[in-house]
Amino acid sequence: MRKLMLAASVIAGLGTMSAANVAGAQPYHHHYRHYYRNCRYQKQRSGAIGAVAGAIGGGIIGSALTHGNGGAALLGAGAGALTGHALARGSTHC
Repeated sequence: MRKLMLAASVIAGLGTMSAANVAGAQPYHHHYRHYYRNCRYQKQRSGAIGAVAGAIGGGIIGSALTHGNGGAALLGAGAGALTGHALARGSTHC
């Protein structure tokens, strides 16, 4: 009788341990998915901010170098936007 009780308690203990492991897997997956979404949002946001800042800086520099030529200012703004976007996305570490 004693051996039967011991065997039943071991089997019941193993069952609860496996159920705890299955339940513990879900929050990690949820946390990873939330982290991935937040990281992607941060990279997109910093890329957009970098593009705007680069466009403003590039436009000012392009206009100053050519003494007010509109085409050069637009070209400088475009180059600055691309450069600012790439630099800002690359500097975001998450």
